[in-house]
Amino acid sequence: MKVNTDQLTIDISPLLKVNVEQFYGIEYEDFPCQIAQVGMWLMDHQMNTRAADQFGLYYARLPLKQSATIVHGNALKTDWQEIVPKRELSYILGNPPFVGARMMAQGSPQKREVEETFGNIKDVQDLDYVTCWYKKAAQYIQGTNIAVGFVSTNSICQGAQVPISCGMYF
Repeated sequence: MKVNTDQLTIDISPLLKVNVEQFYGIEYEDFPCQIAQVGMWLMDHQMNTRAADQFGLYYARLPLKQSATIVHGNALKTDWQEIVPKRELSYILGNPPFVGARMMAQGSPQKREVEETFGNIKDVQDLDYVTCWYKKAAQYIQGTNIAVGFVSTNSICQGAQVPISCGMYF
């Protein structure tokens, strides 16, 4: 049986605008950091499968040479600019940890990080831990068009936290 070698093929890679190397993250714990890396490869594979369905061609980035940059570290103590320069970003998305202001014991690591992040402002003890990510993101995106979306509870936009956290920006 003779194989037809005259068949034309098309390289669809220039049509694919999103690539796993465009994703960055910071994860506090080592194992979830590794899971995030694998998760990004799985998502890349799923999107390649969708592209194959659309174009009728199998598309795979194998062997896995490209990967997301998932840094094992504390996002509040890490210089985000060292991980990805803001000129290369369009979005910051995340699910920061939530610990309510009343749930953090005085002198706990989270309470200290809130105080370090916000400094010596009045009523800093009334801020939830997650507000630190909002402040860090707000500082990072100054002078850019970067959009930010965080998973949070509505407590940061109600009650005592609003004048405390917003008062420092305006």
